[in-house]
Amino acid sequence: MESKRSLVMVLRLSMVAMLAVWTCIWILKPTRLWKRSWHVAEGRAGSTFIGESGLNVVVFCFPFLVAAVISFSYVSISSSDCRLREKKAHLATGFSLPVISTSPFGVLLLGELLAMLCFVIFLLWTYYSNVSSDFKRITPSKTLHLNGMQLKMMSLGVRFGSLSEACLAVLLLPILRGMALFRVVGIQFEASVRYHIWIANGMMLFSLLHGTIIMSVWGSKSILLEEITKWQRTGRIYLAGAITLVIGLTIWITALPAIRRKYFQLFYSIHNLYIVFILFFLLHAGERHFYLVFSGVMLFALDKVLRLLHSRRVVSLLSARIFPCRAIELTFRKNPSLKYTPTSILFVKIPSISKFQWHPFSIISSSKMEDEKLSILVKCHGRWTNSLYDSIESMSNKASDHLGRLSVSVEGPYGPINLSYERYDRLVLVAGGSGITPFLGILQDMASRNHSRKNHTAKVHLLYVVRKLQDLNMLTPVSTLLLHHSPNESQITQLKLSIFVTQEQGSSSSSVREILGSMSQTKAFIVEQSSSKDVLPGPEGPMWRAGITGLASIVFLICILCLNRFCIHEGKKPSKDKSPSWVYDLFVICSFAIAITSCIMATVVSQWRGSADGKCTSLGKNSCATLEAKAQRMELDYEINFGRRPNLIDVLSEEPVEAGETKVGVFVCGPYSMQESVALFCRSYSMGAMLRRDGKKKKCSFLFHSINFSL
Repeated sequence: MESKRSLVMVLRLSMVAMLAVWTCIWILKPTRLWKRSWHVAEGRAGSTFIGESGLNVVVFCFPFLVAAVISFSYVSISSSDCRLREKKAHLATGFSLPVISTSPFGVLLLGELLAMLCFVIFLLWTYYSNVSSDFKRITPSKTLHLNGMQLKMMSLGVRFGSLSEACLAVLLLPILRGMALFRVVGIQFEASVRYHIWIANGMMLFSLLHGTIIMSVWGSKSILLEEITKWQRTGRIYLAGAITLVIGLTIWITALPAIRRKYFQLFYSIHNLYIVFILFFLLHAGERHFYLVFSGVMLFALDKVLRLLHSRRVVSLLSARIFPCRAIELTFRKNPSLKYTPTSILFVKIPSISKFQWHPFSIISSSKMEDEKLSILVKCHGRWTNSLYDSIESMSNKASDHLGRLSVSVEGPYGPINLSYERYDRLVLVAGGSGITPFLGILQDMASRNHSRKNHTAKVHLLYVVRKLQDLNMLTPVSTLLLHHSPNESQITQLKLSIFVTQEQGSSSSSVREILGSMSQTKAFIVEQSSSKDVLPGPEGPMWRAGITGLASIVFLICILCLNRFCIHEGKKPSKDKSPSWVYDLFVICSFAIAITSCIMATVVSQWRGSADGKCTSLGKNSCATLEAKAQRMELDYEINFGRRPNLIDVLSEEPVEAGETKVGVFVCGPYSMQESVALFCRSYSMGAMLRRDGKKKKCSFLFHSINFSL
């Protein structure tokens, strides 16, 4: 154990060191000291085998790629040790404090606000350093016939391009799934998607300013059409830049919420133009500027390739349950070795409904309770989910308890590496409508654990808001846990259930047990033709991702060195006789393609060799029986309210805090107004705890966690 802790510490320090090196390079790059030193370093490297291109790859790409390799190794080791996970989670507690509960960006946590401020300061520093350096050495241009003021305007426009470049360097990192780096700090994919949106908005703003200012200068000299249609032999290619800007604006416009939600297929199709966008960015900026953003592009390409290889296998449903509230529980057969944590998500595509649309759903089962089954709960909200419900219902209308075969493509599961709820003395789960689904997984996982474990969470308050009484069917997967008692132990020793039905009237004296019992009537069906080939495959492990990232990086470096060394002999040729810029860009594309192809081959061989290990012969444990055997030692408290929305601040303020409890985890999944109210309460309560200095009794802290699925 000590050796593992030492290894984790070494990996953590190494990862921080590599990220610090990468950050320092970006901070120093605009300075005159860096520029002078870099020219000297390139001159010396040019006479060696590594060359100028190799130096750029090693300096600008490798620090972040090495940090990624280390982070995957760190995730693999820390996820296998519960105590290491809990210690890591404890360090991140302070950053979960909501500091802004109402803003255009949504609820902002302390860690998010600090990261945003640091990034804005970095952008301001980069712009100021570049512009001030340019202004000091501006002289009138004879080739472009520009005066001093026009050259200054040109410099302002060009340096906005540098800011766009900085945004592009980190743009793709938040939307990594299998290779998600944000998991190291406990941020899940669905939460990090909004970082991608923020960065993309900033990048397009800077790109638009970059293009508009430069074109306005050209327009003032009546040379706009002449310049913008040039395809220069060397240097920046303006036509490629114009194409890049047009493609970027097209992607950005179709990604606006009003268009994305109404025309998702259009949004998805246009978004795939990112490949053309990156290609023309390379042609416009050149290979040396492309190396600045290469790390993110490489990781995204590897993530995309691994996901495509993982999802190409079509699986079949094991069973399905239809709920009266127009919800469906889908159960898949999985490999017993596939493990996942609560709040994990599974991406699902059903080719018979749409060949392109992937939709994320929370996993409501526990891998500790269900070794060979995995379940998700789908609530009908849009066209795709309604089509799925209608398909299952039409298949179930046959006079049989068996459904026909329904082919499904899956991707995932993706989830956090640590069980964040375990570090709290008490849990408050606030859900609205279909937002209950991630909490079903938490309750199932807690029910599968022994309550004698150290640092266990024993008290849970589930606050559930629905529109109609029928929507309580969503609690059916844990109805056994809520309704039955049995003599065995559970990690949950006290469970309070508060239900608010907002659009129907009823008697508050109604027995919640009776309501839940009557609502738990579902139609269950077993799928026909199930075989061992239908086992749900799991994504590649973190160590495999570390190896693939290292392999791709080394192959790319070797290819770029060989191509530049053996295919180009520049020597002391005049600049007019040197190879065109597009040749170097082509070398980058070829090296990138070879690196990705080598990773594809390695992954395919690995999957082929391990395919025989995916067979399973039984349906696993009975989750209902397991839940029933785990619920005895709970104190059950029920409350139901009709015809009103809860005042969440008042409800949470009445949450009892017992002696010795210092941390209460508040998890919320629901509409933005619900998240805003819960965040406001947590901020007010936590600030009050910090301001209390009487020393008589330590006030408990309510720590905010939001689970958001508005992708």
